[in-house]
Amino acid sequence: MTESHTKRWSELKEKGGMLPLMLMLCFYRFGGRFLCKLVLYFIIMWYWIFSRTARQASLLYLQKLHHFAQEKSPFSHQPNMSHSYIHLMTFGECILDKIEGWLGKVAEEKLILHGHVHFQENYKKGAIIVVSHFGNIELLRAIKSDHQQKINVLVYQKHASKFNEFLKKLNQKADVHLISVDELGVDTAILLQEKLDQGEWIIVAADRVPVQSQRVENLKFLADESAWPQGPWILASLLKVPILAVFCYRKQDNFHVHIHSIAQKLNFPRQTRNQAIAEVMQRYVQLVEQHCVDAPYQWFNFYNFWNK
Repeated sequence: MTESHTKRWSELKEKGGMLPLMLMLCFYRFGGRFLCKLVLYFIIMWYWIFSRTARQASLLYLQKLHHFAQEKSPFSHQPNMSHSYIHLMTFGECILDKIEGWLGKVAEEKLILHGHVHFQENYKKGAIIVVSHFGNIELLRAIKSDHQQKINVLVYQKHASKFNEFLKKLNQKADVHLISVDELGVDTAILLQEKLDQGEWIIVAADRVPVQSQRVENLKFLADESAWPQGPWILASLLKVPILAVFCYRKQDNFHVHIHSIAQKLNFPRQTRNQAIAEVMQRYVQLVEQHCVDAPYQWFNFYNFWNK
């Protein structure tokens, strides 16, 4: 197997740092979405041609999704390289959506909420929101800032801090606090307990294994085993607060926000702890699969996700 296939997400380098993001913001302010899409066409084409890892990872995911969904597949035939380009272009457009969301340019009528009652029940109360690198969860942060709900986002310093810093600069009113962690565990739980007691929310990604972490569960995803981190679920069981799974993504001209209630509290009995953790994690993975079928180009893990 080639090196491009065996790289994990933690070994991939960010390309260009803050400069491309700042340039995209300048293009947006000068020529709006039209100019940005024109520029993105060439940027994504360059990236698609020269980033073999991202291109092959995209195609691998799309083909696995096609075979997994069978008669419900969003594709009429086996995905090919043209589908991979559309996938990467969708990611580029997602960045524009993030910018518009943080600049307050996403009209409320474009948001279609599914399960909004789960948010309403937890405003000003402690809750953990489990997300993945799927769709446009940053748009959710900007929207929730209008409700004065304090949000804490757990990020892995190596990859996320610069991008989140950029988004924060776009909207200083957003009540978002970034917390950098290497691994989710007891120490992190103690740090977050006070924030939850104050009615704040914690957003944590549940689809990437932290660097040097051994707390993983191999689960069926799109019919093949892949490694998923146990950390978010162990954290939730320690903190004893409601757990929500949220997906936010564009479909045509609207943004669909799906809020799923996972549990009011997670309790893992000592005798069956590993099995209980695996079961709740598999339920979450099934939700991810469901949304992948519904919006196939919104999965933004551009590395071999099934590489253990």
